[in-house]
Amino acid sequence: MTPETRDADERRREVRGFRIDLLIAICALLVSSLATGAAWWQSRVVAQQLSAQVWPYLSLQSTYDAKSISLTISNEGLGPARVRYVVATVDKVPQHLLTGALRTLMPGQQPHPHGSFTDLDPGSVIRVGGSVTLFRIYDPAIMRALVRNYDRIGLDVCYCAIIPGNCWTVHKQGRGIGSAEPVPVAECPDRTRESLQSGVAP
Repeated sequence: MTPETRDADERRREVRGFRIDLLIAICALLVSSLATGAAWWQSRVVAQQLSAQVWPYLSLQSTYDAKSISLTISNEGLGPARVRYVVATVDKVPQHLLTGALRTLMPGQQPHPHGSFTDLDPGSVIRVGGSVTLFRIYDPAIMRALVRNYDRIGLDVCYCAIIPGNCWTVHKQGRGIGSAEPVPVAECPDRTRESLQSGVAP
């Protein structure tokens, strides 16, 4: 065998060895990528399952009978709800005080409602199966005014789960109140100045 032939054989062996090493490296990279992807997918599924296990679901109920009228927010979900804001509107204008909203609905009058009232401040938590009655009013004149003007009244609620990044808004206008479906949002904006306060003594 001539020196030239030996050199050619050695180069072929080197090229063959290089190709095998390259193939092994590519296979290792592929396996590593698949393992990383599987781990990411598994963590995502676990996060979604955890979110579903602590998912709050706030619903709005208005109740009216011969003795009183009330508005209640209930948590019918699987986890506690951290309320960020509760904004009431009349003709789509935010009403910071309940008495102010009543004066708008009852022009020329100075309503002083009697009943029970709850301020749901930002950061308040509604536990699973819990509810908060924002107001229960017993005055016949105010009750009639609220029922007569239902279509002018709106309510916006934004709340979050205990897991960051999971927030929802509920909005209803008029007589449909109580059937609103929560809509996912990235976060709740700061509407503290517009949040509804009773504005009356309990």
